[in-house]
Amino acid sequence: MTGIVLQRLVLAALVAAAGIGVVGSAWLLAHGTVPDALLPLAILGGLAAAARHRPPAWPGEPTPRWLAGIAVAVVLGAAALIAYGALATPSRHWDGAVAWDLKAHVLAANPTLQQPFFRDPAVYCQSRDYPLLQPLLLGLCERWHLPGRLLFPAAYLLLIASIHGAARSAGIAGRRAVLWALAAAVTPVWLSPSAGSFDSGYGDAALTAWLAAAGFGAAAGNVPVLACGLLLTVLQKPEGLPYAGLLVAALWLHGDARRLRAATLATAGAGTLVLALQSDLQTFGRPSPWPVLALGAFAAAAVVLGGDAWLRRRGANGRWRALGLLAALPVAIAVAAAVSGGSLATDPTVDGATSLQRLALVPRIGHAMFRWGVGHGSFGLAFVVPLAVVVVLWRTRTPVRSPALGTWLLLLLPLWCMPFLFAPVEDLAEHVPSRLPRLLLHGTGIAWLWAAQQPLSPPAPESALGASPRNP
Repeated sequence: MTGIVLQRLVLAALVAAAGIGVVGSAWLLAHGTVPDALLPLAILGGLAAAARHRPPAWPGEPTPRWLAGIAVAVVLGAAALIAYGALATPSRHWDGAVAWDLKAHVLAANPTLQQPFFRDPAVYCQSRDYPLLQPLLLGLCERWHLPGRLLFPAAYLLLIASIHGAARSAGIAGRRAVLWALAAAVTPVWLSPSAGSFDSGYGDAALTAWLAAAGFGAAAGNVPVLACGLLLTVLQKPEGLPYAGLLVAALWLHGDARRLRAATLATAGAGTLVLALQSDLQTFGRPSPWPVLALGAFAAAAVVLGGDAWLRRRGANGRWRALGLLAALPVAIAVAAAVSGGSLATDPTVDGATSLQRLALVPRIGHAMFRWGVGHGSFGLAFVVPLAVVVVLWRTRTPVRSPALGTWLLLLLPLWCMPFLFAPVEDLAEHVPSRLPRLLLHGTGIAWLWAAQQPLSPPAPESALGASPRNP
């Protein structure tokens, strides 16, 4: 019963936030003023969706009450610390104060893009290419005289619920699933007062929560949660669109038709909204009409889903799916270059020697990723535990659960390297310490979620099930 309630609460929160993000972004794109009524209507929509949802009961042994009580106390205590840090002061770091809070204040005063802050190039507005989900959520709450920054502890609670739910949906016993959730709940980077943590006002921690929710939906086969998680991922930060695309690629490789359909359509819809808003604000120069962007996005979705159906009818194996993904890679890079203004590189003077320098940087970047993700204390055990779990699974020959999530994490690694390969070589020493931790932060929830799902012991042979001395 508790598991069903938790799954419904997760869905209600995701549907409400996604409703505000999608409808609010469409309203802004239509050059309108987002009505205050959108907030209560979205909450009612989330509650209605949760009431109609019929999630499956979690298999495996239930959680002992005494352990559940301890877990709830610890998680709520951590959420209270985040709430105090979020409400005691405004955002304390650069991106939180300038890229996120400033937009939230402007939208709280007048929730429309038809004002100088967004339209006049002479008015300072950092990161015009950022989607407006988080500022819109905060701004609508403030218009109702509610503390909008409580969004941050709410996102933290959603993240922990996603990790626990993923473990329980995989049949992990309640006792062990709670221990996984407790280990994740005290991840230092989520609770610290530093830049990028949940109470800092940055958009990175909320992106971590949306990614984990999408991973929970993909792992548990919960299509509404998967779709809403990806909608929020794309509408949160520019990195959300390639992250969602890589989950689509992972589901494509593993031939999961139902989840692939939901992920592809959600990514295409949210991507259309984000790119249309960027085009309307002329973030990357000459604008493109939103119907053209929608046509391109959903044409790409049709190719993905049509190709999946074609391969499925012919019983094609994973080799053909991998070849199809490799064939699509140059097209994806060309499209990314087109929507980012014609070039992915930020260094205009790239010659042959510089290209060799960039290739030589790959081991250095890989070492930095390993050092920050495994050896640096801010991430705790978030990336150490999955590595240990891989070793245990290999030694015990235990089948991996949710292989699409593991593939998703592996596909994220080269994507995290790309900003440093395209940045000016001489800026690498400063660029890696400032940006790499925030990129790794995005994957912490997925890493905990994947590790929590693994059984860590081989299943009992079928011949031994139900065996007895009289009935061998």
